[in-house]
This record gives sequence, structure tokens and C-alpha cells, in this order.
Amino acid sequence: MLIKLLLLILGAGLISELVPKNRLPVLWSLFSSAAVLYFIYRLSLLGAAPDIVLDYPWLQIPNLAVGLEIGINAGNVGLVYALLTLALLALWQNTFGADNAKNSVNGLVLLNLLSALLLVFAENYIQLLVAVGVADVLVFSAIDNVEAKKKYIYANFLADIGLLSIFAVVLGQGGGVELSALAGYERFGRHKDFVAVLLLLCVFVKSGLFLFHGTYTALRGLGFNRLNFVLYAATPLTGYLVLLKTESLLHISAYSYPLLQIFSVVSVLWGVCGAIAIDNIKQKAVYLAMMFWGTVYAFAAFGCRLSTLDFAALLTAAFLFGQVLMLIYTAASNETEVSEMGGFIKNLKLTFVLSLLMLAASSAVLIALGKTNIWLAFGSLVLLLLVSSHILSQIMLGQSRADERVQAMLKNPSPLLWLPMAAAAGLILWHFKVMPRELVPVVLAFLLLFAVRPLRCWDRLYGFRGLQEADYIGTIGELLVVTPVKVLSRLLWLTVDFIFVERTIINSVQNALEAMVFVFRRMHSGTFFAAGMFVLLGFLVIGVVWYYGG
Repeated sequence: MLIKLLLLILGAGLISELVPKNRLPVLWSLFSSAAVLYFIYRLSLLGAAPDIVLDYPWLQIPNLAVGLEIGINAGNVGLVYALLTLALLALWQNTFGADNAKNSVNGLVLLNLLSALLLVFAENYIQLLVAVGVADVLVFSAIDNVEAKKKYIYANFLADIGLLSIFAVVLGQGGGVELSALAGYERFGRHKDFVAVLLLLCVFVKSGLFLFHGTYTALRGLGFNRLNFVLYAATPLTGYLVLLKTESLLHISAYSYPLLQIFSVVSVLWGVCGAIAIDNIKQKAVYLAMMFWGTVYAFAAFGCRLSTLDFAALLTAAFLFGQVLMLIYTAASNETEVSEMGGFIKNLKLTFVLSLLMLAASSAVLIALGKTNIWLAFGSLVLLLLVSSHILSQIMLGQSRADERVQAMLKNPSPLLWLPMAAAAGLILWHFKVMPRELVPVVLAFLLLFAVRPLRCWDRLYGFRGLQEADYIGTIGELLVVTPVKVLSRLLWLTVDFIFVERTIINSVQNALEAMVFVFRRMHSGTFFAAGMFVLLGFLVIGVVWYYGG
């Protein structure tokens, strides 16, 4: 049954890719959504703790037999549901969105869903690397901005090479291709610090944590639905799944968890600063995603591993708040600058209520996570309320700076867009069943922050074009990494290529060839001297053959 469902998703994705982009887009979008809904329905019939394991022979190489492993159980079923839900929401938003290539995007969403599921099911290196590589290619196809494509593929190509190097080191030391063999690497493996730190760097690149987030800040030219799809359902998610699959490698080095703690906390704080200080609403969405992934990694760094169900709910809630920003962006006639908004609550009361529902869903998950680590969950909740209230108060309250066109067309989006979001948020609230005495104070705190706007002094940063347009982290990387590499390569070219190769080796070979040409010309000149040279050469050959032959 499971293999048939996966083949259904694969077929629907390929059909969506093959259909011309403007041919009946709503019909094919609904067809894609129906395929995902059918998967959810059939999965729900199995109950909350299914146990399906399929293992098909994939590679039958001598000494390296690899199977395609597919299995749904109580440990990963929540994550499978979350992936299906995110794909369904992305498909539904795309159906009634403004993208010009809906069929192509739908196909990429379905194929990415398939690669993410194969990564969730992966029990060996080969399946994991293939799933990650396919996801990278699909996201590269979904990015329709040339500069963003370059940054994305360059960073993720290096990360893929790093993952391949890690598994090559493990396999070369007799670890086998099964992920279960990683548990024993601490006993028999070498280069432990190298393997653990390189793994974390690859994961940081994939998920866009601090210092590696430039790949995603370059995506502000994408449509909002494509942006949210990439930020929550694609490559950053694969980075976290890779860490879950290889987490036993973190224990082999004393540097792993301190490094993870530093990068996760700094990523959260940098995401908070970016979401508050940057004017572009799509950039705010990127920094909110950075804040979310930093929070997820912070739980892992401080010894509070999230269950798959908790992570699935938190991921869905974060995606839903990103979709709220998309609804505001759509209602404002695709206005990207928050400084050009204000006073929208008069026309977007329903959208504001919807944002409260999404925040309540996120808060319910964080309150439930307080049982694992109350300080980490409480800190994450406070930052979420502070940042979200600041962003929404800028848009909904205050003096309106929107132009006449935006004001004239400002209205709540169609129920076709927000009803699925409300249903998903309601499902999260129903599942966690947070008591009103816990959730009501959170909502009241948000409304208080929303009305008071304690961070309003940060609004003046919108006027600094240097801050809004400059890429300081990219500039630092250019100065500290790229420029030294360029200088070193120039020095190597001068010393090795120009002086040693060209001036020494090539000139020596050239002089030797000129000498040989001169000698052979004299030997073929038809003089008594040339004849004598040939006679001597003959005797020399005879002597060498006689000496070595005897």
C-alpha cells in the first residue's frame, strides 16, 4: 500500500511538471492536492502507531548491497503527517495564488515531498545522500532568480560534498553503509573532531544558521509561496533531518555541542534583530525562519531533543505564520516595504484574527515543550511574542503610509486561502489541548505588546539604506575568506605556474627540444660527419644490446 501511495505522489508530480505551465492550472493544482489528501486519508486508516516496513533491493554491487528502505512507525508518523500537511498547504496556496508557473511549482512541491519522505525513511548513507541531493536540485529549480540560484547551489553543493566526505571517512574505516553503524564510530573511528565539526557545518549551511544565512536572504525576489515552501518544507528541513539521522556522531567530539549551542543561540538573536530591523517583509519572513530553525537547534543543543510529533507541530505552526505574512503581502497588492504600510487593521480585521490563531498554535506547542525545558520554551515564547507583535503592529496600527492604489484595493484575502490555514492551526490546538489559563495570558501579553509597541524606536532603522541593502555577513565572508583565497591563488599562480612551470620546466623542455632538433638535423645533413655519427650510433646500440642481453 505504501509503495503505491509514493508512486501516486511521484506520478502526480511528474504529470504536473510535464503539463504546460499555463494549461488549466487550477485543475492540475486540485489534482495534486487530491493526491496528497488521498495519502493522508489512507495513512489515517492505519491509526496512530502504524508499523509498515518495506525494503526493496536497490544496488547489488559486490560488497555493497543497498536497499531502498521505506517504513512508517510510531516514531516518524507525526513527521510524515507534517510533511503531507505542508505540501497540501503549499499546493492550496499556489492554486489560488499569483504564480505564473503553477503547474511547475506544484510538481516541485510533490517531488520535494517524495524526497523528504525518503529522507525520513532513510536507514543508509546512499538513500540519505540521494534524497538530500534530489531536494537540492528541486529547490534550485523552484528558485526563479539567477543570483539567488548561484548562491543557493554554491553553498549547498559544498555542503553535499562535505556530507559525502563524512560518509566516505566512516565507510573507509569499516563502518558500513547503514546509519545504525554510526553508533559504534566512537569506538573504532578516527578523525572524530573533523567528522563531527564538518557534519555540523554542513547542517548549518543547509538550514541557513548564522554566518550561513546569506543563501536564504538572497531569496527575497521569489514569490511568497515559493519562499515559504523553501524556508520550511525544503532544504532547511533536510538539514535538520540529516542531523536527526546522524546525531550519534555529535557524541564523538567535545566541540560538537558547544558549537551547536553557540550557533543556535546566535542564530535566534540574529533572526530577532533582522526581523525587527529589516524593512522588506519577505526578508522579515526569512529572519523569522532563521529564528525558528535556531530555536529548533537550541533544543537539540541543550539536550532537549524534540519528539517528531512536537517538531512536526512546531514546524507547521511556523509555516502558518509565514503564510499570514503572505496574506498581508497579497492584500497590500504585493507591497514589500513595511514602512509603506500602516493602519491596515481597518480593512484586515479578519487577517489579524487569523494571525492571533496562528500565534496561539505556536504558543500551544511551546507551552507543551515547557515540560522538557521550561526556560528554553519560555524564552522562545517571549521572543516570538515580542517579534510577531512588533511586526504586526507596524502593519496594522499607526499612520498609514500606503499609496492610494494599495489603500483602494486593500481587503481580506479569499476564504479559499485562509480556511485551510485556520483548519491546520485548529488541529494543532486541538491536539495539544492547552488549558485556557495557560493560553489566555499569552494572548493578552501579545495584545499588550501589540498596542504598546515597546520596540517602536527600531522603526527609524528603516531609513538607513545602508543597513537595508548591505550584506554585512557576506562582506565579512568576502574579506575573511574569499579575498584571502584569491590572494593566495594569485601568489600560487605567480610562484608555481609562472616562475616554476613556465620559466623553469617549460623553458628547460624547450631548450632540450631545440638541442635535439639541432643534433638530428646535423645527422641528416648528408655529410661524412653525419655518416660517422650514424655508424657510431649503430655501434652504441649493438654494445648496449650485447651488454644487457648477455
